[in-house]
Amino acid sequence: MENKESSGGLGKTIARGIAQHQASRVKERVEDSTVDFRLEAGQRIEGVAEQIRLLGRRFESSDEAHMLARRLERLADYLRYRPSSEIAGDAWEAARRYRVLWIAGGMFGVVLLYRLLRRSRN
Repeated sequence: MENKESSGGLGKTIARGIAQHQASRVKERVEDSTVDFRLEAGQRIEGVAEQIRLLGRRFESSDEAHMLARRLERLADYLRYRPSSEIAGDAWEAARRYRVLWIAGGMFGVVLLYRLLRRSRN
């Protein structure tokens, strides 16, 4: 009887180890698949920041434009250098804090998607 119990415990330990290994592999794949997207998003955001600086100089609002551009650059760095799991966690935390904002943003996204799909059919 003791042998069956120890082999059952060993089987559970092995299964747990396999599940943890698979979970870590999935986590690595997710991280790898988002790296390129995050790098491109960071580059685009920095491009927008530079355009804002240029507009600020043109319209003599360079202080405000520089502050906004700097915030956008910090966002770009955040996307580039933080792991996807931390970004996802931060997004969930923001969603919990600002539920109405996330719901409104989701509704806005649905409306935009609907209009794009309707336009592409025509």
